[in-house]
Amino acid sequence: MVKMTRGPAVSGPSSTLGIMRFFDADTSGPKLSPEFVVGIAIVLIVSLVALKVFLGI
Repeated sequence: MVKMTRGPAVSGPSSTLGIMRFFDADTSGPKLSPEFVVGIAIVLIVSLVALKVFLGI
């Protein structure tokens, strides 16, 4: 059986400093802007719709 204790509770940092450190960390990899990703998605959607209309796929 598990005993319940009334000791000090374990909690995270009292501020958002830990979260800021996580998001400030640089990682290796390609740097893509959000506009570029949205543009590629739109081009892909338009090309798939065009294939469906013109080729009947």
